[in-house]
Amino acid sequence: MAAPWTTSAGVAYMGLFCLSGLACFASIPRARSFNDVEMRYGLVGLLATTGIWAMFKTAFFIVPDPLREATYIVGLVSGFATVWAWLYFASAYTGRSLHKNATLRRLSVAVFLTVVFIKLTNPFHELYFTTTLVTTPFRYLAINHGIVHWVATSLSYVLAAVGLFMVFELYVESGYDTKPIGILTGLLALPVTLDIVAIASPELINFIYAPIGVAAFAIGTLFIFGEQFLAVRTTAQGDEAAIILDDSGRIQDYSPAAEAAFPELVASTGGSLADVLPAVAATRERDNEQIVTRDSDTGTEYYLVSPRSMTLGDAAVEVLALTDVTDIERQRRTLIERERELDEQTELYRAIIAASFAFVFRLDLDGRYEFVSPSVEGFLGYEPDELIGNSVVMLTPDDDTAELAENSLEEVANGESVQIRDFPIEARSGQTVYADVRAVPIYAADVALEARTPADIVGAQVMVQDASDRRQREGLISVINRVLRHNVRNKLTVITGYANMLAAELDGDDAEKAEQIVGTADRLLDLTKSARQIEDNRELSPELEAVDLAPVLHDAIDQLNTRYPEASVTAEIPAAATAMTLPRIETPLWELLENAAVHGGEHPAVTLGVTETDEQLRITISDDGPGIPEDERQVLAEGKEEPLVHGQGLGLWLTYWIITTLDGEISVPKSQQGTVIEIRLPTPSTTA
Repeated sequence: MAAPWTTSAGVAYMGLFCLSGLACFASIPRARSFNDVEMRYGLVGLLATTGIWAMFKTAFFIVPDPLREATYIVGLVSGFATVWAWLYFASAYTGRSLHKNATLRRLSVAVFLTVVFIKLTNPFHELYFTTTLVTTPFRYLAINHGIVHWVATSLSYVLAAVGLFMVFELYVESGYDTKPIGILTGLLALPVTLDIVAIASPELINFIYAPIGVAAFAIGTLFIFGEQFLAVRTTAQGDEAAIILDDSGRIQDYSPAAEAAFPELVASTGGSLADVLPAVAATRERDNEQIVTRDSDTGTEYYLVSPRSMTLGDAAVEVLALTDVTDIERQRRTLIERERELDEQTELYRAIIAASFAFVFRLDLDGRYEFVSPSVEGFLGYEPDELIGNSVVMLTPDDDTAELAENSLEEVANGESVQIRDFPIEARSGQTVYADVRAVPIYAADVALEARTPADIVGAQVMVQDASDRRQREGLISVINRVLRHNVRNKLTVITGYANMLAAELDGDDAEKAEQIVGTADRLLDLTKSARQIEDNRELSPELEAVDLAPVLHDAIDQLNTRYPEASVTAEIPAAATAMTLPRIETPLWELLENAAVHGGEHPAVTLGVTETDEQLRITISDDGPGIPEDERQVLAEGKEEPLVHGQGLGLWLTYWIITTLDGEISVPKSQQGTVIEIRLPTPSTTA
């Protein structure tokens, strides 16, 4: 009987398995150069177990007969271990996490140890295999596999097929030309065909040939098609747009999605990325901006460039994944633009506040500062942080002021707006300064405007305006006004008295001159009266209320008839004429009626009309006199009272000032005869 190494068939079998084992061992250093740790563990494990299995198959033909069965069993154990190494590698290569699943790992260890135990105890139960010495085609120990072997082998084939499915699925979904590595991967299944032929034909010995396929797969993927193998792995189950580059930046391949998004890639294989897509290439040099833009029919599109790379020995590939982030990027850029606009508006509001108010602050319902504008430091000497969290009474100089502040906050909490003039505030220095304060309620942001109630109020917004200059100016004006008015009235009373005496004693032209003095003095006395009315009205609250002007106008007409009986007054006044105004509107109405009666000629005809709409109450006063002079028209129409263009008194200016400060309007339409003056006041419906 010829020994295996003495026949050509025996040498062929031993040489084939020995070379397969050596090829697997020789591939381990290159497999260890994978920069992906999990892939490295899986592939090194596959190569190591397969190499050991192949070498024990070789030794099976060489060792003495007593050791052959033991050698075969050790080979079977290492062979069964290759299945689990292959599954680990397939899961890691395809980007799955099956190899990390603790339950699957424990189950795999249990199955592996069970099968290994059966194999190691086969000499006792012979359920796994039996042996027979045969001499064809050479002398060797033939293995007769039992039912347990075929169960274990079937399990191995199923598990190996699962790994192959995962890998081939990745090849298909990658969108790349994977034929070469697909064929290499298919070699893993080729030994199964040899195993089946060996069972049916005596031409091949019944000996598992799996190590041969693994060796072919290892050499092909690690040494021949390494870059393509890495490229497919790096794109990891993707239908995303991706470009594969070599280490010199040249395009090796690209996905169909990348070609659809970037038509410049068509037939660009081998070309430089910098020449084909310079914008994409530029992102490789930047650390912060990885977005490229593309113009399309639907507008600008945005792609995020995400570089991924892998190395295998001296082979390296870089995959640029191009993720369509158009929707997200548009939203991001919109938000950036809105933030910029908001910053500009904030600066504008800040400038307005700085120009209009000393400072602005916000209180909670307990009266504690939640926000204070930085301008408070220039006004009071406090920094905002020193006030935030403290009570509003911290800045009040006395108990009365503190009580006023607390009562005002209660009004705001009930939905009212509060205005206080000359509110005393104690500065950091201890000095009391005065301010005009306006407080308004702040409602919860999630409550609609029409649904707001006092229960939805969460705080108060308070605007503080420095009143120091105004108080100083008004104080000075008040003093000058009182002094001049007092002195002028006293002097005019003396002048009027003497002029009346002269008018009574003199005759002719001298008596007329004395009467002119009396008339002039009376007009000056009227000026002092108007000045006093202006001072009395300048500090009244601008908060409007509903006032029925019908009785006011009737009283004015009765007074006009009594004082100027020569005047003919015609009036059309409805039963009710309600406007949003204040009682001081009576002053300009009387001023205009009296002006019509005085300047309407020898027998003036005065007409008063009142019409009401949903938006305005219109009052028309007309006369048949010579008409109003242009300078007087400017006073009523525009409030102008310039040094070189001025009226005969302050009455018309007082009229204009009161009406306009009550949100009213006054105009002097052109007329063919006499003077027509229109006053328009808001009605309750327009201020609701």
